[in-house]
Amino acid sequence: MTISSERINELRQVGAFSELSDDQLRWFLERSEERCFAAGETVTMIGDEANTLTVVLEGTMQGHRRENGSDTFVYMVEKGSVTGALPFSRMKIFPATTRTVVPTRLLLFPRALFPEMYVELPELIPKLVGILTDRVRETAKTITQHEKLASLGKLSAGLAHELNNPASAARQASLSARRAFEQFQAASDGFLSVRPTDTFLKEVVALEAAAAAGIRDAPTLDTLTRSDREEAMGDYLQELGVAEPWDLAAAFVDAGLVREELERRTVDWAHDCRAFGLQRVAAAIQMEQVLAQMLTATTRIADLVKAIKDYSYMDRAALAEIDLHHSLDTTLRMFSFRFKEGVRVETDYDPHLPRICAQGGQLNQVWTNLIDNAIDAMLNYQERQGPACLKVRTRVEVDYAVVEFADNGSGIPEAIATKVYDPFFTTKPQGSGTGLGLDTVYRIIHQHYGTIDFESQPGNTVFTIRLPLQPPA
Repeated sequence: MTISSERINELRQVGAFSELSDDQLRWFLERSEERCFAAGETVTMIGDEANTLTVVLEGTMQGHRRENGSDTFVYMVEKGSVTGALPFSRMKIFPATTRTVVPTRLLLFPRALFPEMYVELPELIPKLVGILTDRVRETAKTITQHEKLASLGKLSAGLAHELNNPASAARQASLSARRAFEQFQAASDGFLSVRPTDTFLKEVVALEAAAAAGIRDAPTLDTLTRSDREEAMGDYLQELGVAEPWDLAAAFVDAGLVREELERRTVDWAHDCRAFGLQRVAAAIQMEQVLAQMLTATTRIADLVKAIKDYSYMDRAALAEIDLHHSLDTTLRMFSFRFKEGVRVETDYDPHLPRICAQGGQLNQVWTNLIDNAIDAMLNYQERQGPACLKVRTRVEVDYAVVEFADNGSGIPEAIATKVYDPFFTTKPQGSGTGLGLDTVYRIIHQHYGTIDFESQPGNTVFTIRLPLQPPA
């Protein structure tokens, strides 16, 4: 086959081939296949065998991968790029589906001829290896970002659920507060028609205060005792002619009041004032209850927001003095939604552990990965004895702060123990993990001049992290 000088010069415009001689370029072209694709046409499908080195002579291609029911952009390849199978690449199949964006012309060189290419085009090999190195670096960066986004998505979904519960409770409490206030106002208006004495009003206010204190200190009653008290209270209120006596009875019992005490406190009340007085006290009790519910709900929301702020912005300064216990507690709060799946958390913190100089946000990533892995290992372990339990311990060990994460999950098999920190190595099902979690942990700990090791067997895995109390000069 005759190769024109125009084709040789065109290939020389591709950076990797620019320094090859005409004979070398001719050798490559003679063994390559040139193919043209219309815009939008599929070039490779995900899972296809990666058996050709591809040179983009004209056009642009994009790689997409199907994830969670939608197409996700993975990479773009433009004119002058070299892609596909490369020398010394471990890629056996294409990781994404590649389609053209505009009309595209490609040069395809068979992988089977790589050994000959090493001999005939030795100057080309270092440049192709450089391209491979850049591709691995970009792939690792993309996958790391994907892992962070996936982790963030999981935490966000859980936090949205956690925030929804107290938000719904606060909304319901506000509606109940409106009804209780309306009842309180109606009872107060009723006083105007019966002209209560100052002494009576003072006794009503005193009973309201006693009921409010009783709500805060009332003991928890078993079902039978509560039912008996409500029944006795309801009978008394009905005898007095109080409207809706059974609804009001529950409020008085919630405040720790019993029939005998209520009778004693109201024995001197005028008959025409008594019903209005008891209705107002019951409404005051209900208002106290809903206000307590709103305080609990809004406090929970505030705690979650604070945890999010602490988790997200702890790394504003490159290096700062970090309270490891606060850092650990913040991350544990971020996982509260997962603990509800049946995981018990135990903490054993050394009260004498000093602050250390570190990057707080990066340490949060370490805790996040280790906690997430531990939860998965425990919840997926069918032979676990007892409930899933995550233990987080700290201590001082000579010049190091030590943090331990222990779980009673499935453990790490001895056969893969040496691979757990390798990039892209994962034991999770396809789509559930990228294998960069422990690689990230390992790199962050070593950036902090620390060490990480583990001991593992089924039912007991312990990761131990040692961080220097004082960083090296």
